[in-house]
Amino acid sequence: MKRIIISCSYLFTAAMLFTACRKSDNPKLPALTRFPLPVVTKVTTGADQVISAQSPAAFTGKFTVDMFFKNDVPAQKLDVVAIKNGNKAVVKTIQANVTTYPSTITITGTQLATLFGSPIVLGDKFDISVDVTAGGVKYEAFPLTGAPYASGVASQPGSSTFIRYEAVCQYNPSQYQGNFVVVSDDWADYSPGDNVPLTMIDATHFSFKYLADNAQPIIVTVNPVTNAVSVAKQVYGSGYGGASWPYGNISCESVPGVDDFVAPCSGIFSVRLKHTVAAGSFGEAVIVLQKP
Repeated sequence: MKRIIISCSYLFTAAMLFTACRKSDNPKLPALTRFPLPVVTKVTTGADQVISAQSPAAFTGKFTVDMFFKNDVPAQKLDVVAIKNGNKAVVKTIQANVTTYPSTITITGTQLATLFGSPIVLGDKFDISVDVTAGGVKYEAFPLTGAPYASGVASQPGSSTFIRYEAVCQYNPSQYQGNFVVVSDDWADYSPGDNVPLTMIDATHFSFKYLADNAQPIIVTVNPVTNAVSVAKQVYGSGYGGASWPYGNISCESVPGVDDFVAPCSGIFSVRLKHTVAAGSFGEAVIVLQKP
C-alpha cells in the first residue's frame, strides 16, 4: 500500500509540473551565435618549447593559429595576444589582424621582454591565445571575468585555444664541463672547496672521476626534460691503497631519489651513489658539485 501512495504522489507532482510549465510563461531563449573556434598550437620542430631561464634572449618559439572547423565559416580576423603570469588585466598584442588560416607566427624572448617591459626570469609564464572577431563582435581570449569566448566552447576533443611558454632551468650540456667545486662529498674522496673536472660526452651525458686507483670516468645520464640524473652500475677504479686493497674493482650506481639531479640555474650537480665490490657494499654516499 505504501508503494501505491508514493506512486500516486509522483503522478500528482508530475501533473502539477505539466500544468504549471507553459511556453508562454517563460522568456524566449536567445538566438544561438555561430562561433568560429580557433586553434593555437606550438610548432614542435625547429622551435623552442620552453624558455631557458639562463638565456631567455635566445628563446625562439613558433606556433600556428587556425580554425578548428576548417569547412565552416572562418573568423573575420584573429588578434594574437598574450598575458604574463596569469595577469588578465594586462593583455599585450603580438600580432593583429590575422586573416589567413593557418598562419605560423614566431615569437622571441627579446620580443616578450620588450612587450611586457621587464626581463624574463625563472618561473615567468606567458600564455598566448587569440581574440576572435566574428559577425562584427570581438570575443576575448583573456576576459577579466568568465571563460574565454563562452562557457564550454574550448571543450571540443582536440581543441587547443592557448599555449604556454614558461621560463625554466633548462639543461645545457655545455654548462656541465670544466672544473666544478665540491660542495659536499659523503664518500670523502674530496673536501669542500676542491675542484673536480666534469667532461661533457654528448647532449645527455657527462662524466667525473673519484680518486680511486686506476680511476675510470663515472658516466652520468641526464634527463633534459626533468633534470634528473642517473648512473648505471659501472667500475670506476681498481680500489684504494694499491696492492693492500683486498676487494678488487670498485663500482658505483645511483640510488633513485631526490638527491639525483642537475640544477642548471645554480650550476648544481648532485647524485647519491652506492659503492660496491664483489664482496658487498660500502653503502651510499651523496656528492654535490657546483659550477664556480
